[in-house]
Amino acid sequence: MTWPDAVLWDMDGTLIDSERAWLDGARDLAARSGVTLQRSDLDQLVGASMATTAAVLRAAGVAGDAEAIIADLSERVRRGIVDDLVFRPGALALAAEVAAAGIPQAIVSMSNRAIVEHVVAAAPVPLGSVAGDDVAHGKPHPEAYLTAAARLGVAIERCVVLEDSATGLAAGVASGAVAVAVPFYLPVDASSAAAEWSGFEGRTLADLQRLAPLLPTPTLTTEER
Repeated sequence: MTWPDAVLWDMDGTLIDSERAWLDGARDLAARSGVTLQRSDLDQLVGASMATTAAVLRAAGVAGDAEAIIADLSERVRRGIVDDLVFRPGALALAAEVAAAGIPQAIVSMSNRAIVEHVVAAAPVPLGSVAGDDVAHGKPHPEAYLTAAARLGVAIERCVVLEDSATGLAAGVASGAVAVAVPFYLPVDASSAAAEWSGFEGRTLADLQRLAPLLPTPTLTTEER
């Protein structure tokens, strides 16, 4: 039976229901500058890197430089997640099955390290992690997913990426992984994805096995030959 060598989870909107914390935090931060964010502004924040998020908020009229905006918004979100951390329905059950099968997993997020570490600590399964401040290029660039595979010591082509946003899905596809779209806050064009799931409820290892034909054959070591 062939499984992926690793499962790489996007965090915000995929593993956890945190888009509300991000969007509420952005609204509050904007209101401090007397700005009301439009739906078009908020939609641009879904799956975005922190640099892109700061640029969108500054363009909308939020006062402060990018570094200050990122720090303020990240702290607002961190507090919101600490007070109310909600995993997407079915996500932890799937992660537990993956862990029981001995398949490594990691969070690959554009959130900063403090937020990611809180989620890693709260999850009941072992998770590696790559945070937004670990990479030079945010999603849709593939660097974060390539970094996660390297840290786990696996080939990215034999990884399954789970993503809710168009930006994240583009990063997963560009990395060479088998990418699955699991939309949440916004609909996603899943034409580039290997599969599209409506959510994680009822999803099991069998769903990952169905992706096996898309995974390249593992390279055997000299000992295994």
